[in-house]
Amino acid sequence: MNIISSFSRRRLARLNRRQRKKLCVGEFQQVGCWIELSFTQPLDEQGLDQLLEAAEGLTSPLGVQLGGLGGALPLSQTEAFLGGVNGQSVTQEERDAMLAGLKALPQVAQVRVSDWIDVWHPGTVPASLQTV
Repeated sequence: MNIISSFSRRRLARLNRRQRKKLCVGEFQQVGCWIELSFTQPLDEQGLDQLLEAAEGLTSPLGVQLGGLGGALPLSQTEAFLGGVNGQSVTQEERDAMLAGLKALPQVAQVRVSDWIDVWHPGTVPASLQTV
């Protein structure tokens, strides 16, 4: 899965497997995306706990993880990074399933998602958010 590449094909061809692994490029590249959630009403502590439990219920079967949910209460919006586990990238299907699950939560008013981001080289692609 080579969604984004900060290296040209020519440069990748000159690197051996060990170098590609060390630089986290080519077949060792990992991608994810930022997700921003806005809520219908600001969440209190109980509402945040419910959101975290629901998010865990969505991520576990997909084999992905969300990092960064939360913030100062009352919480009107939050953001998280959607990444794979065990060195894996997030697939388009996993991302779509996660977004559909988050949009279906009753406390979520709006979900915005960024383009694909290289986990190891995040500055190479801008993370512009789009509403889904």
